[in-house]
Amino acid sequence: MKYSLYFLVLFVITACGSSELKSDFNCSNASYSNLSKTEDVRNLFSVQLPKNWKVNLYYDNGQTSIYAADTTLNLTKTTLFDASYIHAPVFFDATFKQKINADNTQMGLEEVKSKDIKHLDKTSFYSLAKGKKGKYTYHILNVFTKVNSDNFLHVKTEIYGDSLVNERICKAINLLDKIEVK
Repeated sequence: MKYSLYFLVLFVITACGSSELKSDFNCSNASYSNLSKTEDVRNLFSVQLPKNWKVNLYYDNGQTSIYAADTTLNLTKTTLFDASYIHAPVFFDATFKQKINADNTQMGLEEVKSKDIKHLDKTSFYSLAKGKKGKYTYHILNVFTKVNSDNFLHVKTEIYGDSLVNERICKAINLLDKIEVK
């Protein structure tokens, strides 16, 4: 009985520190260090990003975005991270999923996996696709999170090249998990 309780407590502690995305992508402890909080222009959400990354903020009537990457690294070694708070309703129905798949196909990409999940304790959907972009192998992870009935969060992670693809995806997922929606 004593050992069963110990393992139950250990399981709960481990599960609380892990997201469904981390589980689906078999992520261990791959993460960035020296993070700094970056807020969007309208103060609707924030994300923790490495201090040495170049960050661009954008907004218009339909969205507000934080776009970031480590520009000190070669394109095939870095990760492009684009988080947008979009002022429009979203429904993760068959039509939405077909559109994502059609967009991937139009860009010459093949969907590797997709799934309805809970992310940031909200209804979400992700799609991972791969293919070629220019002369490079290319992976794109799109995560859509319904913030409320009128808004959603779209986080796009782009990875060029074959070097440490899963590690870079996992590091991006750690950033995704640090997003705070206000």
